[in-house]
Amino acid sequence: MAGQMFQNVPTSISLAIWGTAFVQGRETLERAVDCLSDAPRTVSTILGIENLAIFLSQLRKNGCVALRAHFPVTGNMDSIIGTDQFVDSAIELGHIVTTFGGEILGIHEEANHWVATNRLKEPVALVNSWQDMDKQLSNLLHETSEEIEAFDLVHDNQEAHDFLIDLEHDISIQVYPDDQPSRVTFLLGRLLRVLAITEFALENEINSFSATKQSMWSTPISDLNRTCRQGLSAVVNYGLVGKN
Repeated sequence: MAGQMFQNVPTSISLAIWGTAFVQGRETLERAVDCLSDAPRTVSTILGIENLAIFLSQLRKNGCVALRAHFPVTGNMDSIIGTDQFVDSAIELGHIVTTFGGEILGIHEEANHWVATNRLKEPVALVNSWQDMDKQLSNLLHETSEEIEAFDLVHDNQEAHDFLIDLEHDISIQVYPDDQPSRVTFLLGRLLRVLAITEFALENEINSFSATKQSMWSTPISDLNRTCRQGLSAVVNYGLVGKN
């Protein structure tokens, strides 16, 4: 599979946003942990299993200034560097977290806990702000709207219909910090919806068309898919602006 469809809002989004709000002093530890989406509350470290609250407190004490979410896929690692097991997990999940400032850690989710892994190199710095990606996404959505509509992915496709309903429900129940810009919240939902639609198109629909139609539609939809992933990285990590 070229990408990764998220049937629910990835837990890395919630951990990155709330973890960053806490280590930056914008939210209390109790609220940050309580308001996390359906995510583990324990972390496996080299010292053993820790409570998430203790883990986050230690991160801030050791100089961490942000938790950064990544959305890697094969061929586009979203700034993750390396060839180890953490990278393999990142590709399999399609979403992971790294720390910025202090000790460099990679954090990914397993069955019922987070796993924190020491990293040798920091991820490559963010290139675009969330405002940059907001404009780029709007332009691409306008240019690609006809191609997306041509697939009519939900009509007569029960799998797509059910998938998008589940995603929409999970988007609607997310809770975010009080000082998060409303446009960021809007864009998170929009990006996840469009990403799901483009994944359906790339994985299922395009392959059923002729070579001519594929050449006409696959490139703009692939571009939109890539922009959605880049957009998620920029938008989720709005708290990193000015720090890298």
